[in-house]
Amino acid sequence: MDTSLDDKVIIDLPKSVCLVLFELLTQSYEAWRKSNPNDSSASPLFVEAREFAQRTALWRLEGALERTLPEIFSSNYSELLSEAIRVLETPR
Repeated sequence: MDTSLDDKVIIDLPKSVCLVLFELLTQSYEAWRKSNPNDSSASPLFVEAREFAQRTALWRLEGALERTLPEIFSSNYSELLSEAIRVLETPR
């Protein structure tokens, strides 16, 4: 499978899902920043989906990603994922 990690993808989600995801990610980031004010530690950022709507939004995002990314079914998926992680960890 020929794929470029710089290719753009479009994810089609209802606005309600996007609003809930945005708020969930924003709250998670704000909670993480309290214990990492200078980005100095490598502690993980947790996304706690406590409400059913939040879990539903995450499931909808997962489904949209699954429909959008044929690479997840590729025989070299682990290699693609490793390369994607490397790209995102490399400062620009």
